[in-house]
Amino acid sequence: MSKPAMTMKTSISYPESICLASETKAIRIHWSTIRNALNDARRRGCDGVPTFNEKKKDEEWGPDDDDDDDDDLMLLKRRVLVNLSRSLLLYGAPCHRIEQSLEQAAHVLGLEATFFFIPGIMMICFGDMQPRTLLVRCPQGFDMGKLAKVTGIANAICHKKLPLQECIDKLEDIAQASPTWGPLAILMAHTVSSLLTTPVMFNGSWMDTAVSGGLGLMVGTLTLVAGKYASYCNIFEISTAILVAFVAKALNPWICFTGVSLSATATLLPGYILTMSIMELSAKHVITGTIRFIYALIYALFIGYGLEIGTSIYDALDPTSSPTDFDTCSGSMPPWIYVGMFPFVAISMATTLGATLQQWPSMVFCSAVGIGTTLIASKVITNYQIVGTISAFSVGLFGNLYLKVTGDLALVPLSCGIVLLVPGSVGIQGAYFLIRQDDQGTSFAIQMVVASLGIAVGLFTATLLVYPKGKRRYLYLSY
Repeated sequence: MSKPAMTMKTSISYPESICLASETKAIRIHWSTIRNALNDARRRGCDGVPTFNEKKKDEEWGPDDDDDDDDDLMLLKRRVLVNLSRSLLLYGAPCHRIEQSLEQAAHVLGLEATFFFIPGIMMICFGDMQPRTLLVRCPQGFDMGKLAKVTGIANAICHKKLPLQECIDKLEDIAQASPTWGPLAILMAHTVSSLLTTPVMFNGSWMDTAVSGGLGLMVGTLTLVAGKYASYCNIFEISTAILVAFVAKALNPWICFTGVSLSATATLLPGYILTMSIMELSAKHVITGTIRFIYALIYALFIGYGLEIGTSIYDALDPTSSPTDFDTCSGSMPPWIYVGMFPFVAISMATTLGATLQQWPSMVFCSAVGIGTTLIASKVITNYQIVGTISAFSVGLFGNLYLKVTGDLALVPLSCGIVLLVPGSVGIQGAYFLIRQDDQGTSFAIQMVVASLGIAVGLFTATLLVYPKGKRRYLYLSY
């Protein structure tokens, strides 16, 4: 018995597909499928067979069209973002740059995520196949050495150079590692900073320098104690200022009260916090900038209140003591000594910021650029707001050019340069006079805010000049 002859059904030609029909089923092959297959084969090689490494990369990063139904891969990508946000917060990245960096990383990972930051907390809202909102709570600190490593990992994520699990492992290893500098190094940094800030910044004498060094050692010790005992943190600033003011008042006949008291509390001054708040407000981060601005003002009142209480306690014990005022110190050191002392001031500040030995040269040079510009500009321009803006512009220009030439993190040299420019001492004087109901208090407070505005304008102008369109291929962490 002969088999019936197979009949082929005629098919209509489709503009976007090829239709093959038989007695049992019809197969439609879209031109887009063929085009994607050819492109994939061309990308992988002439034979169109993916290698083992390419398979592994595709499995870990997922397809390029962001349609990823693998729950494990989705959770892995979210863990990368959570760990990255925690690391950036913990090691000192500027808040107005963190959200931008995380949005760039989320885009590379193929995640729909929205980020919202308030001091101490990052809110991450995922809006993909599995919506979820996460709150990442992390205190802000400074560790430039670890921040540089985190930035390197983040750039590797943006370029898909590391598997996701390896990125998570590296970030966790950095978090579990010891700080860049231990307690002894931090204690020495506080001592050297107070010791040398007196002659370099306040024109103090040899006696002022020695007393400031001893008080700096005390402040460093109390800082370490506050880090171990949470209950003491609530009164750390006030108690430190009281002790410093009491000792400085007792030695007032032989030392300069202004230079000694402000140098001993140099690492506690709120000028950096205030400058960051002004920059956040300028970057339209209204909530974060306002919170940080109010905190900086209250912080200045804390230290000013402590200085007033310390001097009042000594006045009560010694009614014959001379009145205390923030006068200009008149030191007797030769000017060439300041040149030799300044690098050590910058190094001590860099150590408190957690910078590594390799990062010291750039931080010292950036600080020298800022202070040198201030000294030169002040000889020509008498308006201190304009001088501060020019100095901040020079520091910002150096940091951005440093990034463009070396590829290293611009935030590293900028952090030290800005710390030495911020007007924290002016704010403390204003708070001190306000508490004493002196008319000078209001003028000092206004000077602190205006000086911070000038620094913010200078930094933003330098960034606009070097990177007018921003950094698209790398995470840009700067001011």
